[in-house]
Amino acid sequence: MMLFVRRVSRMIVFAAALMGPGHLAAQRSAMDSTVEACVAADTATRWKQVQMAWSAGQGERGTNDSLRARLLALAQRDQAMRTAPSMADSLANPDFGRRLMARDSADAAELMEIVARHGWPTRREVGAEAASAAWMVAQHNEHVRHEALRLMQALPPGEVSPADLAMLDDRVRTGDGLPQRFGTQLKPGDDGRTMRFDPIDDLHGLEERRAGAGLPPLAVYICMMRAMYGREIVPPAP
Repeated sequence: MMLFVRRVSRMIVFAAALMGPGHLAAQRSAMDSTVEACVAADTATRWKQVQMAWSAGQGERGTNDSLRARLLALAQRDQAMRTAPSMADSLANPDFGRRLMARDSADAAELMEIVARHGWPTRREVGAEAASAAWMVAQHNEHVRHEALRLMQALPPGEVSPADLAMLDDRVRTGDGLPQRFGTQLKPGDDGRTMRFDPIDDLHGLEERRAGAGLPPLAVYICMMRAMYGREIVPPAP
C-alpha cells in the first residue's frame, strides 16, 4: 500500500505545481505522510485489496529485463522535470513549458516505438513497476493517450494496473469533452479558491467503479486533493 501512497504523492506534487507558486507546500516525504493519513482513516477494504494485488508485484522483473530497464529509464526522465522543488516557478516560464512538452513528446515517441515492436508492456513481460511506467509516459502526451488506452483495455485482466487504466480512461474522456467514469480529474473553480470535479457519468455507481479499479473512496480522494492543492474540493453534485 505504501507504494500506492508514493505514486499518488508524485502525481499530486506535479498537479499542485500546475496551480502556480505556493502550491508545492511540502517535500515529497510530507506528501507521502499526508496521503497515507487520508488512506489510514478509511475503513473500506475492497479498493485496498485490488491495489495491493497489483502492488504485490512491484518486485517482479518480468521476462524481458532489457525492456523493463528501458521503460524505467523513460519514467525516470518523465519525472525528473516534474519533481524539482522549483517546479511551480518553472511552469510559469514559457521556455520551461516548451522544454517539458518536448521532453514528453520525445518520451512518448520512444514509448510508441517500443509498443510497435513489443506490443503494450505487460506485467508478465516487464513487471508491475515498468508496466505502470509505460502508463505514466503515455498519460503525459495527448497524442498517444487514445492508442495507449485502446491497447491497455485490450489486455487480459492483471496485465496492467486497474488504477492506471481508470485514470487514463478519465483523462481521455475529459480531454474529449465527455464525462469521466472514475472521478479522478479536477480543475480550478471559477472562484479561484476551490477545485471542482470534471463531470462524472453515473455518479450513483461511482464508488463501486472506483473500488473495482483499486481507487480509494471519493471521500478519501477528496482528503488527498484538499491537502495537496491547499484548496477546498467541491464534491460532485448528485
